[in-house]
Amino acid sequence: MAEQLKVEGAELRLIRLAGLLHDTGHGPFSHVSEASLDWFGDKEKLKPEQKEHKIHEAVTAEIIRTDPELCQIIPDAERESVIQLLGNGYGRSVLKQIVSGPLDADKQDYLLRDSYFCGVQYGHYDLAQLQRSLVLPDPDGDLMIDEDGVHAVEQFVLAKYYMTANIYRHRVRLITDQMITRAIRLGIESDNLEPMKRLYTFDGTAGFIRNYQKWDDARFMETFSPVHGSPPGPKSGAMLRRLRERKLLKEVFKDPIGKPYHSKSWETLRGLHKRAADTLSKAVAQRVAAYLTEQLGLKHENAIDPDFVIAHSYGIKSARESSRNDEEGILVNVKPAPQPFTDESTLFKSINEQYSDNFVVVFAPIEWPNPDTKDALRARWKEPIRSMIQEEWGRTKT
Repeated sequence: MAEQLKVEGAELRLIRLAGLLHDTGHGPFSHVSEASLDWFGDKEKLKPEQKEHKIHEAVTAEIIRTDPELCQIIPDAERESVIQLLGNGYGRSVLKQIVSGPLDADKQDYLLRDSYFCGVQYGHYDLAQLQRSLVLPDPDGDLMIDEDGVHAVEQFVLAKYYMTANIYRHRVRLITDQMITRAIRLGIESDNLEPMKRLYTFDGTAGFIRNYQKWDDARFMETFSPVHGSPPGPKSGAMLRRLRERKLLKEVFKDPIGKPYHSKSWETLRGLHKRAADTLSKAVAQRVAAYLTEQLGLKHENAIDPDFVIAHSYGIKSARESSRNDEEGILVNVKPAPQPFTDESTLFKSINEQYSDNFVVVFAPIEWPNPDTKDALRARWKEPIRSMIQEEWGRTKT
């Protein structure tokens, strides 16, 4: 991208460093760690500039700033420039847009890479044509595409949409992500595991960074759910053992938020403040656990543990909304003035931006009595669980 846009010299080196270093703040299980870092981060101890960004981005900045090996090979001023570029931007606008924007190199890479490694075709698009379409009419202005590149961008945006709908929001992906996140919550809040707490409670100190960089997926699993011996935390260990043995939670409920209910409270379910959403999720989990225990005829000693029931909501943006990144649109270089891509694309003008999919789901630690009847059971449980969610929503709001 940089070469296509005639970015050279020190700017090219800066972009290369930013590309190499932009995800160094990810912990075990990469993006899955973000929710736990944001939840447990000690924001009272963070510097003002660290509070401006997501926790994993603040961790990335501290690693770039303090890592001994990086300090040896990259000058201080250059590391600070990389940190600024990954944050609010540095120098010309195009540098930030190559690294993080609606057409950035990261998206161009991961769509093709993830499509290949998942064995699907959803993420394919014409990379060469897309990059040939990139233009920079004003060296100090915004990255744009030329008029002939509209169809290439349409293909790229649709690839992103289809990968999100079919891979990134796939049921099994959602379940495993939520199981890891819940295991971390249980390890810190129920099992009182000090090593896990230290790992996820970012306080902006050098000690946190030194410890954080010692952890990866393998060490996490072997520490908190060892193959041999008992785990240090009974609840977190049990959840992680389920992952290790592929005894995944089951989706017992799924429903769209909004239609066909036309209930304002239901439609705004995803808009809850995270602490209020947590209260709602726990209340729903309590009721669903008791309900499923009764429905499945489980004895008291085998009753479903509410801590292992997860109520979760998620959304899939419309293809039109997916064409933007943090409200920053893709511009087409047309005369007399550049226009938004969604106005120049006949295809995207025909897409209603409101056509987004939002769902609420419930996962539970059950085994289907008979796999052939699971759809019938889900159908039988749907209205009771839906009513539980709506009732608890009403209590949360009041």
